[in-house]
Amino acid sequence: MEQGLNLIVGIDIGASTTKGVILEDSEIIYKYTLPTLDAATSTLKVMENLASKIQDRNAIGLVAISGGGSRQVGNTLLGLPVVKVDEIRAIGLGGLFLVKKLKGLIVSIGTGTAMVAAYKRGVSVNHVGGTGVGGGTILGLSKRMLGINNFEAIENMASQGDSSKVDLTVADIVGGPVGIIPAEATASNFGRLTGTVSKEDIAAGIFNLVSQVIGILAAMAAKAYGLQDDVVLVGRLAKSKIVFEAICKTTELFGVKATVPKDCDYCTAVGAAGYALL
Repeated sequence: MEQGLNLIVGIDIGASTTKGVILEDSEIIYKYTLPTLDAATSTLKVMENLASKIQDRNAIGLVAISGGGSRQVGNTLLGLPVVKVDEIRAIGLGGLFLVKKLKGLIVSIGTGTAMVAAYKRGVSVNHVGGTGVGGGTILGLSKRMLGINNFEAIENMASQGDSSKVDLTVADIVGGPVGIIPAEATASNFGRLTGTVSKEDIAAGIFNLVSQVIGILAAMAAKAYGLQDDVVLVGRLAKSKIVFEAICKTTELFGVKATVPKDCDYCTAVGAAGYALL
């Protein structure tokens, strides 16, 4: 951190939400999130909220912003200098910051999913890739199949459903396990779907589909990059117990361990602020 800069603000301008944090001595002291309206307006509102928590605004040294909407923000915010941080670097830095590790595969699950391999406390960051499957997929499929597009309502339905009522297992197709895949593992998402299943079962199937796709891709990437014990799930969707448990169950099939840190949904904002610490 530059000498004299006591507080740093990090802001992540995402497609669905804009999130901000204040770091002091590498610790999160304040955080705030709101739905993204337009990038400039949402960023300003987040910044105003965070600044209102600080008695002396002069204690804030700079504002670091990242995310897709960062291009629409100018070079100053409330009179403070703005540093724009590449989103991939912010994800890598933020993920390692949250788990206090030297290396990790950071799986950022938002509207879609991005995967970043980070080493040396984030000095070395590689964009592994990702998938268009994520929270947006859950909302889109649920709106089309269930007529619901509120995430909390869909998640509540899924918690009461049974994905095995809509999915085919390996045992259903071949009668038992195949290689390292147990008999109860999913062989075909929605392969059993009929007109008689409940909305709760369909919701559970949607969550299972999204979580398993992310889990399998994360496991393969972790093994390819030598990070089998260091998968870090971040982003808003990682906070869902259903998603977290399904992803972990999937990665464990391949000997890969995944964790979800506290404040996982603020990863990119934290990483943007943490960039000033390098």
